[in-house]
Amino acid sequence: MVTPQILAASYLFHMIATVIWIGGMVFMPLILAPAIQGTPESGRVFSAIGRRFGPLAGLSLIVMIVTGMVQLTASTHYVGFLNIANTWAKAILIKHIAVGGMISTVLYMNLVIQPDIRRATMLLSAGKGKPEDVAALTHRRARAAQINLALAMVVLLLTAIARAQ
Repeated sequence: MVTPQILAASYLFHMIATVIWIGGMVFMPLILAPAIQGTPESGRVFSAIGRRFGPLAGLSLIVMIVTGMVQLTASTHYVGFLNIANTWAKAILIKHIAVGGMISTVLYMNLVIQPDIRRATMLLSAGKGKPEDVAALTHRRARAAQINLALAMVVLLLTAIARAQ
């Protein structure tokens, strides 16, 4: 059984990690990307921010998983693994699917799009690339960030639905 103190600490750390993770996903597409879009250094800025934010986001994800498991098992609504007999369980299941989508999108951005942008930028600076290639990849990154933002809002909505139960 989880003590009230452990549950309270779990809620605190879960909320801090959520603010960091989702805050970054809100900041990037709504503030950073429009502010630097079209500037020659946009690729470098995104890379630098990714190097600093990536480890923090990863740590936040680990904290959310651990604290989420504590909260899940402490909930009176939890009746067993993949038992979706109530609204709370349905909301939590869909929330976890959305989180999986967010993780997949971030991996795609970091492992596919960002390296492609670096290559295209290097080719462009060497006179062998085309500006439209960099622009297309930057647009793809922005689209992925928008998808992640939408999924983050779904996660928050489903959290609110589960908490209201």
